[in-house]
Amino acid sequence: MCGLAGIISWDNRYRASRGLLERMSARIAHRGPDGQGLYLNHESEITPDNPQVALAHRRLAIIDLDERANQPFTDGRGRWLVFNGEIYNYRELRKELESLLPDYAWRTQSDTEVLLAAYTAWGEKCVEHFNGMFAFAIWDGGKQELFLARDRMGQKPLYIAMIAGKASPEPFDYHPTSIAAVHDTDSPIYAISFASELAALTEVPFVDRTLRSSAVAVYLSLGYIPNTTIYRGVQKLDHSRTLSLAHRSIKSNSYFQSYASFADAKAIEPATGRQVRDLVVQAVRRQLVADVPIGCFLSGGMDSSIIAAAMKAVSTSAHRVLTFSIGFDDPRYDESAHAARVAEFLGTEHHCFRPTPAAADDLPHLAEVFGEPFADSSALPVHYLARETRAHVKVALGGDGGDELFGGYDRYRALALTQRLAGLGSFTVRVLSSLVRLLPGTHSKSHSARLKRLLASAHLPPSRRYSSYMALFDPEMIRQLAWPDAPPDQQFDNLSQMFDVGMAARPLVPNALAVDRLTYLPEDLLTKLDRTSMLHALEVRSPFMDHDLVRFASTLTTPQLLKGGPKRMLREAFAADLPAWVFKRKKMGFAVPIGEWFRASLRPMLHDHLFAADSFARSHFNLPIIRRLIDEHQREKIDHSQRLYALLMLELWWKNQKAD
Repeated sequence: MCGLAGIISWDNRYRASRGLLERMSARIAHRGPDGQGLYLNHESEITPDNPQVALAHRRLAIIDLDERANQPFTDGRGRWLVFNGEIYNYRELRKELESLLPDYAWRTQSDTEVLLAAYTAWGEKCVEHFNGMFAFAIWDGGKQELFLARDRMGQKPLYIAMIAGKASPEPFDYHPTSIAAVHDTDSPIYAISFASELAALTEVPFVDRTLRSSAVAVYLSLGYIPNTTIYRGVQKLDHSRTLSLAHRSIKSNSYFQSYASFADAKAIEPATGRQVRDLVVQAVRRQLVADVPIGCFLSGGMDSSIIAAAMKAVSTSAHRVLTFSIGFDDPRYDESAHAARVAEFLGTEHHCFRPTPAAADDLPHLAEVFGEPFADSSALPVHYLARETRAHVKVALGGDGGDELFGGYDRYRALALTQRLAGLGSFTVRVLSSLVRLLPGTHSKSHSARLKRLLASAHLPPSRRYSSYMALFDPEMIRQLAWPDAPPDQQFDNLSQMFDVGMAARPLVPNALAVDRLTYLPEDLLTKLDRTSMLHALEVRSPFMDHDLVRFASTLTTPQLLKGGPKRMLREAFAADLPAWVFKRKKMGFAVPIGEWFRASLRPMLHDHLFAADSFARSHFNLPIIRRLIDEHQREKIDHSQRLYALLMLELWWKNQKAD
């Protein structure tokens, strides 16, 4: 169930036609090639008492392949549903609902029908019963109310655009902090549109697509735009949130926290490797529900190997586990040999692809599917892996989230180390930082480059240190590039504030993981995974995002996370399932040699877009600074590969939105 769109209007000025609905649906057609459906309740005059309901859906058939499970789906009692994702525990819920709703006449074996029945039984609290990844919209005709919801960890997207106001209609920022201020005066809502991808909303005439300039600064800082979007009139429904609205009422609710609040880590009951293994295996077992074959991404790294091992453990001997990996010519980015070794050890049916990268052709497609600037260059290899895997299966499991749950990133160890270095005094740390800058080596993966990054921010307070690890362009570079009069820390405020607030309830390292689970994980990693996989109509499920596992992992202490090396608890949990070398290998990450490409094959593309007469950079940025970045990168003085990638993806988005 993979793509939805819709418009609810209480005002005749914001009506939807069947043609508009079809255009919105066409923009998300890649998400669901197995079926499509439209529902338009009427095309007569729209009033607050006679709202117009327009819903569209694109289906990727995974559970109950029968056409009766197609959407928009109705219970025949005035409720209509469009749903993106999967409810893994739908069979258990159906048994419970059959006793709660004895008069309900079931028509399908789908999780779609279970979801709508759950809303009938439990109302807005239905989301608390679901184990899955989802974004959905329910129009309740009896209540004349729209109910929107998104899964706990942000695996499935939902964009919304509202028109509201007491005097004159204007775009309304739905965000929970602003809802009470706007709607305590009974201000009307005139219309709302929503969709799985931004592109569908660009078809809607009343959506304000004015550039949100503050979002550009945040994008340059982080490489993605958290909480909001590049457009003034479009918001994201936050993960783990619901939104209920009618013509004159609106309510938002959060139903899950992906972090623990504890002042004293010693008070938490010690976790065991056995508990971790049981929870991971349980998550994998839950996510194997499907009426089509399921595969598994396998890079050869710890996380994907663990998911493959758990999948092997719960699969019957009659069903061989299918694993998929890709390889590249550059050994710094190629893990295919390691994946093959893990596959051989586990006895999986392994497929390794060696795609020929065509970044100049692929990047415009990626820019289009993201719908706004997105600067994670690992979207390219995920795109290649998803494209090749889709030729074999419709569903694959992945290892995303293991680092954010169990402490896999260098920045967590860096925070702990620099906290100890702070005891030497800021002057000593600054001297060390100055000396280490003289070390050779510019490649981002080199030891000297990592050491330079570590010491460069060691003198800063913890929240700023964390922000600097996440930064693409640092504050001074952003001021030079675009906003010379802006306060130097402007773009870090939200991230630093979130970190500081968390420090009151959590120790340093667990707090960093908690902030990552609120920001980087849903806004970057899971966004990347959804868009690149759904571009090829491949559904990728992430067992590490099982909320029972997340809740457990959020209570792990710093020693449990880092003592003896990263992801200690995972290593202990699966030591008997995988060879020791899997846990001893240095983390590579999933990337492509974008830096080398910018010096060679992608150099013309970079120049042509950044310095075009109508480029975003020419009208908004200081071009000499961009020329300096390119020159320093070309001469291998400084590795600016990710910054240049961010600028290029900004230009590709700019070109697409002008075409729209």
